[in-house]
Amino acid sequence: MNEKNIKDKITKKINRENVKAFLKKQGLYVLIFLCVAAAGITAILAWPRDDGSQPQVGENDPASVIGDTSLEDELAMLTPKPSPAPTATAMPTPSATPMETEKETPNKSGGGSIRLRKPVDGKIINSFSGDELVFFPSLNTWATHNGTDMQADKGASVSAAMAGTVTEAYTNEADGGVVVIKHSDSTETIYMGLGDLLVSEGDKVNAGDVIGTVGEIPKELDLPSHLHFEYKVNGVWKDPAKFF
Repeated sequence: MNEKNIKDKITKKINRENVKAFLKKQGLYVLIFLCVAAAGITAILAWPRDDGSQPQVGENDPASVIGDTSLEDELAMLTPKPSPAPTATAMPTPSATPMETEKETPNKSGGGSIRLRKPVDGKIINSFSGDELVFFPSLNTWATHNGTDMQADKGASVSAAMAGTVTEAYTNEADGGVVVIKHSDSTETIYMGLGDLLVSEGDKVNAGDVIGTVGEIPKELDLPSHLHFEYKVNGVWKDPAKFF
C-alpha cells in the first residue's frame, strides 16, 4: 500500500469522526431544521395555484365598483344635502271694495234702466200682488191685482208715464175709461178708471202729457177715488212701484 492511499483512508476516517462528533453535538438543531424545512415544503405544495379558474378580485364583484369611487365621491354621497328653503309666496294685497251706489231698477226687457213718471200725485192705497190672489169685494171674487192703485180726486189730471204711442183708448163696465200706451217693442203702460179720455188710438205722447182725468173703476168701488196703473214688459205684468 502506497503512501497516498494511506493518507486518503486517514482523511476519510477523520471526516467520518468529525461528522459523528458534529451530529452528536448539533444533532438536535439539525433535526429541528429538517422539520421546519419539511413543513415549509408541505405548505408550498398545498398552496392553491392560479390556473385561471378562480375569479379575480374586482371582476364581477359589486364591491370593486365602490372601490373605484374616490374618497371625495364617497364623502359626498354620505354627507346629507340640505333641503332647499321654501320660497316665500307673496300674498295678493286685497283691493278695496268700492261702496255700492244706488242703482236704478233695470228694465227686464234688456233695454237699460227704466224710470216711470207717476201718472198722478197720490199715495199708493193698493199694491201689486203678482201671482198672489186677493179678494175684490165689489166683485165678490178672488183674483190677482196686476197694478198699483194711487189715490187721486175725481177730475184730477192723469199724465203719461213715458213717451210712446197710444195703442188703445176705450171704456168698459168693469174698468171705466182705459188708455194703453206702447213705449217700445216690449213695454207698455195701462191707465184704468179714467173719466175723460183726452187721447185717441195712434196719438204720440211724451212723458208728462195729460191723457185723461180720474173717474171711477167699477170693479174697485170699495176703495177711495183712485187711478189703477199697470206696467207690462214682454207681456208680463211688473210692479210699477219698483220703477217710479
